[in-house]
Amino acid sequence: MRIGILTQPLVGNYGGVLQNWALQRTLKELGHEPVTIDVLPLPGVGRFILSTVKSLILWFIPSRRRKFMCWSYKRHPLFKDFINKRIAKTSVQGCYSMKTIDEYDLEALVVGSDQIWRPMYSARVLPDMFLRFACKFNGKKIAYAASFGVDKWEFTQKQHSVCAPLAQRFDAVSVREKSGVVLCKKYLGVDAVPVLDPTLLVKKEVYAELCANVPESSEHFLAAYVLDVSEETDRVIAEEAERHGLSVRRYSADKGAELTVEEWIAIFRDASFVVTDSFHGTVFSIIFEKPFRCVMNNARGLDRFTDLLDKYHSGTLREWRMKSIAFLREELGKETCKK
Repeated sequence: MRIGILTQPLVGNYGGVLQNWALQRTLKELGHEPVTIDVLPLPGVGRFILSTVKSLILWFIPSRRRKFMCWSYKRHPLFKDFINKRIAKTSVQGCYSMKTIDEYDLEALVVGSDQIWRPMYSARVLPDMFLRFACKFNGKKIAYAASFGVDKWEFTQKQHSVCAPLAQRFDAVSVREKSGVVLCKKYLGVDAVPVLDPTLLVKKEVYAELCANVPESSEHFLAAYVLDVSEETDRVIAEEAERHGLSVRRYSADKGAELTVEEWIAIFRDASFVVTDSFHGTVFSIIFEKPFRCVMNNARGLDRFTDLLDKYHSGTLREWRMKSIAFLREELGKETCKK
């Protein structure tokens, strides 16, 4: 089956890129032909104008000069090679449309994973993540490991009124956190099932192969992969480094990224201990079976961490992996029942 995947833009986020790669790999193992709909949306006109005006003002303050906002998203150069070689994708689109579905002769659409259903991360494309653009599509519509990020309802009344009827047209809905099951039932009127983030569907040995060309470190070190540096994260890093007698290597993400995707994976392969406030940093610490300390990141979504750590500490991740793959196998094998 030819499957189109919708997710956050493949720009410069390690976890975002790897969850998409992992979902594609899993779908291929199930006998399907996945392709990610590669949308790099234009920013809102208002946001672009405000950003440009601010950059112009700051230009006259040498110490605060900054780059002008690009009219479109740009893929981080460190991510291009991995994305181009390892992720099947459409040509770059400015928006989601039925034209892309027809052009690639797609038979199913899978929405997920990551925080695609969290308004603060998908505000301009939120209806698209509920397939509003594909109302005339007669193929299968599935959400896999869609995440709200939090355990509270963040949709505006307008977003709610638009997205709830669209969600009810899905053939099957799965969410990444158990709290998402409650939110789907209460606010969207759909029955959802919990599944794992796609990255956890792939075994450690496969990730080790991905970073096999990255030289292994001979040094024992603590890897500090922190998205939001704070006094708390610095305290935890210093505390754990002293406790384990380890030197510290700090790593950044997003705009501060300095590693290729393969080099990023190798952090967790080689580290003796990990301190992170990142969801996927926590995931890869678990995958590579490394001792770690997770600093909860409230702003980016606390419920993601608690749900993941509950599964990890209960020793049920293997069972959840089997259930998650079974969901994809069974739902993609069923006849489409909703139009």
